[in-house]
Amino acid sequence: MRPYVLTLKNEPKPVLYDLYAVSNHYGSLNGGHYTASVKNQITGKWYYMNDSSCSVMQDSSEVVTNAAYLLFYRKR
Repeated sequence: MRPYVLTLKNEPKPVLYDLYAVSNHYGSLNGGHYTASVKNQITGKWYYMNDSSCSVMQDSSEVVTNAAYLLFYRKR
């Protein structure tokens, strides 16, 4: 993120961010469906949220897909 944040350009320490959630959108600009992938901070497991269901994601490589709409990061 360093190249994109003016206040970090001269920061001597490494600037690291961790992904903790992804909002997904399926459909068009006129409508669609949203889901989310969220990381449990304590266990480190990823969960897939879809309306009223929640399931553990077996493979973290599935978190960011072509449907990713918003990505949420936390500075370490």
